[in-house]
Amino acid sequence: MENKLKNISVLSSNKILKSEKFNDFYFNSINPTNECKYVYIDANNLTKKIEQTSNLVIGELGFGIGLNFIMTVKSLKKNLINNKHLHYISFEGYPLEDKQLKEIYSNFKELNIISNVLLNRLPLKMSGVHDIYFPEYNTTLTLIYDEFNAVKKFSFLADAWYLDGFSPKKNPSSWSEEILENVYKNTKFEGTFSTFTSATKVRKYLIKVGFDVSKKIGFSQKREMLVGVKKIIKKINLNFHDFNIEPVAIIGGGVTGASLAFSLKKRNIECFIVEKGHDLGNGASGNLVAFQIPKLTLDDSIYGIFSLRSYLYSRNLAIDLDSVPISNGVIIFPNRDRENKKFEELLNLKWPYELFHNYKSIEFKNFKNLHLFPNSGIVETKNFLKNLSKSVKFISNFEVNKIDHFKNKKILYNTVGNTISAKTVIWANGYEVKNDLLKKICIPTSGQVTYIKKDINFVNQKLNYSYGNFFSQEFNDLHQIGSTFSKDLNKNENYNNKLNIKNIPLFLREKFKSQLKVVNSRFSIRSSTANRLPYFGSIEEENEFFIGGMGSWGFTYAPFLSELLVKHIMHEPKIIETKILEKLILDYRV
Repeated sequence: MENKLKNISVLSSNKILKSEKFNDFYFNSINPTNECKYVYIDANNLTKKIEQTSNLVIGELGFGIGLNFIMTVKSLKKNLINNKHLHYISFEGYPLEDKQLKEIYSNFKELNIISNVLLNRLPLKMSGVHDIYFPEYNTTLTLIYDEFNAVKKFSFLADAWYLDGFSPKKNPSSWSEEILENVYKNTKFEGTFSTFTSATKVRKYLIKVGFDVSKKIGFSQKREMLVGVKKIIKKINLNFHDFNIEPVAIIGGGVTGASLAFSLKKRNIECFIVEKGHDLGNGASGNLVAFQIPKLTLDDSIYGIFSLRSYLYSRNLAIDLDSVPISNGVIIFPNRDRENKKFEELLNLKWPYELFHNYKSIEFKNFKNLHLFPNSGIVETKNFLKNLSKSVKFISNFEVNKIDHFKNKKILYNTVGNTISAKTVIWANGYEVKNDLLKKICIPTSGQVTYIKKDINFVNQKLNYSYGNFFSQEFNDLHQIGSTFSKDLNKNENYNNKLNIKNIPLFLREKFKSQLKVVNSRFSIRSSTANRLPYFGSIEEENEFFIGGMGSWGFTYAPFLSELLVKHIMHEPKIIETKILEKLILDYRV
């Protein structure tokens, strides 16, 4: 994977911002907010559109300063806080720096509240897809930091498109027939577009790809602009709530089940968690802490892209839910020459300093090849699970043994014959899933973490360490180390504790002034897959779904994959590269 973003310098004068790369203005109107409302919000009739759907999807070519996004949220705010949802998908190849945006927004005092919220949640400037959820406005912003032709990598249907790249004369590649063809493909029946330009070439391309195009009087001194609508024979109806799936029974009270509950509840979908144990995190999700860190790769592998995307989403969610202890990040100690070489090459790919960088420290002066992931670290599992599933009904000590399927409901039986009814079922209980087809791809693996008492003289209590295994920062007076990894599903506590202690590198052991004292340990069984990728999908019964295969990466993968599954169930846009989605979805529907 490579960070392909390039910064472009800008000139700012008299509230007018200009791109030096394209020699064009981001906006040049004396009233840019009114221009935005006229050209995009009103021209696409968004106030009427949002009344007709629960999930309004807007696509945009050219996020720029984010003014269109901010104005759209402001204009639709009354609808959004009344259970309407906005999904705003924007492509931007040359994102501005946060400092530049802050300076620009200072000129729009009337937008301060929304612009400040946006500034506080803008992602790292790195290529790829970034999802940001704004609960205050029930809005999801998906920022795709890539060239406009990346639109062909994704499959979604927008209610409206904002075509807002720089002028076709200054930036012709952004108005190619291929790009506009993919815009058309990703537009709903009777979906619309609008654009400030009226260029003849653009108009001909839009007509050629299938839009009904017309001209409209432009804003202020602009003579004309283009608007259009998609007309096809068959109407495709993909609204936010196309069918009633409530209530949803989530089988499994680990991080996957709790993440599903979070994704469903934010859509106001009634759901409840069914757990065979007595509490959340009864199984593999019940360790004291869990690590959240990406697995970077040197190529555009599906595994590498998925890992990074999951990490960015899940880490931000854990921070938003106040479940991340104060930390100084994770230091990677490559334990093989191959790993050393890999990280040397990764550093040359120009990833943001905030993601990872070479680390030098007095404490580890004998090591040249240390790397720090400053924003990675541990998540407090108990608090995260509780906050994810807040206000969701929890049914404990109920092990689902079988399900009877009826036309409008399902009856869940436990091992002693007690029942619960639901409309929809999601299996999220790891290797214990009852479906025979899924059991064939689940690889149960055991693991044990060990807890050792903290040493007050130990170097930097807020740093975490990765050396093939993990050594956590101090939390609740303990360090969590491990985990072991075995196909043997039998617990061998003493052996595993000794193995975890043995695997601690000498340089860390030497930092302990007192003797390493084992306080406790925890053994669990995880569900892995042969290709290391998790999965989700539907099985043959209507309204029955599954998700699993997280392995030891549940707290990094599960929140993101759960959101994808809920989008899949609700027929919402899944903004993820098609080649990755094809590897994650297993469909057993017949």
